[in-house]
Amino acid sequence: MECAARSRLTRFGLAFLDLAPAMPASDRMGTSCPFYLRSLMPCAAEHPSLTWIVVLNWNGAEDTIGCIDAVRTLTGGRWRLAVCDNASGDDSVPRLRAALRERFGDRFAELAEADVATTTPQHDVYLIRNAGNYGYAGGNNVGLRLAMRDPDMGFAWILNNDTLPQPGALAALLGHAADHPQQGMIGSTLLYAHQPDLIQGAGGARYNRWTGLVQHLGWNRSRTEAATFANAPLDYIIGAAMFIRRAWLEQIGLMDDSFFLYFEEIDYCRRGRHRFDLGYAPDSLVLHKEGGTTGGHRDQISWLADFYNLRNRLRITWRHFPYAMPTIIAGLCVTALNRLRRGQADRLPMLWRILWRFQTIRFEDVRRPG
Repeated sequence: MECAARSRLTRFGLAFLDLAPAMPASDRMGTSCPFYLRSLMPCAAEHPSLTWIVVLNWNGAEDTIGCIDAVRTLTGGRWRLAVCDNASGDDSVPRLRAALRERFGDRFAELAEADVATTTPQHDVYLIRNAGNYGYAGGNNVGLRLAMRDPDMGFAWILNNDTLPQPGALAALLGHAADHPQQGMIGSTLLYAHQPDLIQGAGGARYNRWTGLVQHLGWNRSRTEAATFANAPLDYIIGAAMFIRRAWLEQIGLMDDSFFLYFEEIDYCRRGRHRFDLGYAPDSLVLHKEGGTTGGHRDQISWLADFYNLRNRLRITWRHFPYAMPTIIAGLCVTALNRLRRGQADRLPMLWRILWRFQTIRFEDVRRPG
């Protein structure tokens, strides 16, 4: 594998402090890139045309099967598929097993999570039964570990189970990646599934470190305007469709699964910002059933989603932007007032406990009254 050095300025500007913890050695993959060049530039993948698609399921077999059927229509590139089930409490596993066996026959195999570390992939499609509910990052990481054991893997594509990639989406990503070898992670054009002429997100988003709020690029703009965001600066790639170069996984590692839900993409992209650029392929179209994963609109946000949204806003700030903690804490006071306005006063004790213990508090530590 050849790797040419380059000098560049990071698109995120000067990083005053970088408090991100080192990834465990078990999550860092070896690389054939010379050690003296690794910190300067990503290396090109040896087999850039084989993409591992990772889809995470949790009590959502119907959406997941729809995503699988959309994946089957992809053109313009070789792919393998890992469907990871996060210990669903419903009939997801037997339904997914039957659907995958019906669609892929002897190309399909099933693995327990414990077998991933010793499996060299021989099949094209896998159903992985995770031992627990690890959230978005942890659940997808299991599929990424299997993908990295495939020597032919050049890219991994994480897709939410409530997405529907359009036939040319993968080909567009591969073409864009070939033209932009310095980009380690690339986003697609996310369109609302119920209104596919409107953009939900043009590849990625901007993150306001002072408020903890995000803004998807191209949000609610016409699909015909997608290309106008092709060179817009990105702070992170939207997690519903993240296309990741193998070199990123080898050099940066996997996602931090302690986030469980929300803000993990921001952390992941911040960790890779000194070695890789982020990119956007406007012609890669993916429909997204917004709200399908966490269950609803913002004013009916679930207790669990509320917990991780608030906790991880503090954690991401403390880790990457500690100088912005005062404004984030002030914002939580506004959040408390909003909870009162919505008739959610029962969530105020949770918010208070998060504020004081955001580094160590777990969802299990917060009991919903009643």
